[in-house]
Amino acid sequence: MNAMSHYHAPARAFDIPRARLRMVFGRTLVYVTLVAIAAVQAFPLVWMILTSVKNQREVFGSFLPSRLDFSNFVRVWNAIDLPRHLVNSLYVTILTVAIVILVATLAGYAFARFRFRGRDLLFYMFIGAMMIPGQAILIPLFQFLKSIGLLNTLTGLSLSYLGGSVAFAIFLMRSFFLSLPQELGDAGRIDGCTEFGVFRYVYLPLAKPGIATVVIIQSMGTWNEFMFSNTFISSPGSKTIQAALFQAVGRYSTDYTALSSGLMLALVPIVTVYLILQKQFVQGLTAGALKG
Repeated sequence: MNAMSHYHAPARAFDIPRARLRMVFGRTLVYVTLVAIAAVQAFPLVWMILTSVKNQREVFGSFLPSRLDFSNFVRVWNAIDLPRHLVNSLYVTILTVAIVILVATLAGYAFARFRFRGRDLLFYMFIGAMMIPGQAILIPLFQFLKSIGLLNTLTGLSLSYLGGSVAFAIFLMRSFFLSLPQELGDAGRIDGCTEFGVFRYVYLPLAKPGIATVVIIQSMGTWNEFMFSNTFISSPGSKTIQAALFQAVGRYSTDYTALSSGLMLALVPIVTVYLILQKQFVQGLTAGALKG
C-alpha cells in the first residue's frame, strides 16, 4: 500500500503544474479575446473622436491629427443650427420616453400580477410586435400619419416610435415585476391598499431600476433613430439631430470633420443620461433577468 502511494505521488506532483498551466493559458486566451473584441468595438468611436479634431485635408492621411483643431465644433454648431435640432430631438425623446414608461409600467404590472382571459395571447402579440422590422411598416405608417394630420410633426414622429418600443418595455417591466415578491402586495392589501395603491405605493418604488433601464434603452433608441425621422420630417427646421447631421453627407463628397464633430456633440446628452442612471440600469438588467 505504501509502495503504491510512493509510486503515484510523482504523477500528482507533475499534474499540478500542468493544470495550473492550462488554467493560465485559458485565462490568457479569454483576456486576449476580450481585448480584441473591445478594440474592434472601440475603434469607430476613437476614429470619430480623432476625426472631429482633424483638419479636413488629413482625415485619411494619418490616424492621429497633426494638431488639435476644435474649430470644427464651432463650424457645425453654427452651420446647421445645431441647438435647434438638439431641442427637436430632446422634445421627441422626452415625449416618447414618458409615454413608454407610463404604458409599460401599468401594462407590465398587469401582465405580471393579474390573471385574465387572453392574457398570454395578448402578451405574445406584444412579443410578436417586437419582431416586425421598421422597414416593413414605414410606408403604412407614413400614410397613417398623413391621414391624421401628424406627418411632418415632431409629435407624430414621437408616436411612430411607440409600436415596438412599448412592446419591448412591457416585456422588460413584466420580467422585473415578476422578480419582486408577491408577499409585498399581499401585505399592502391587508393594510387596506387598493389594487392601484399596491402598484403605486408598494411595487412602483421598487421598480426604479427597471424604469431606469427602460429610460436608458428607449432614450438611446429614440435619440439615435434616423430612418423614421428622415422620412416623416421634411421641414429643415423640424429635423432631429441625426437627420440634420446627415446634411454633412454629400452626393460626391462627405465633410467627415463636420460629421464627426456633430456626432460628438450629439453624444453628450445620451451619455449624460447613462452616467446618471447607470447604477439603476445594472440593477434593472440583473433583476429583470431572474424571472421571465
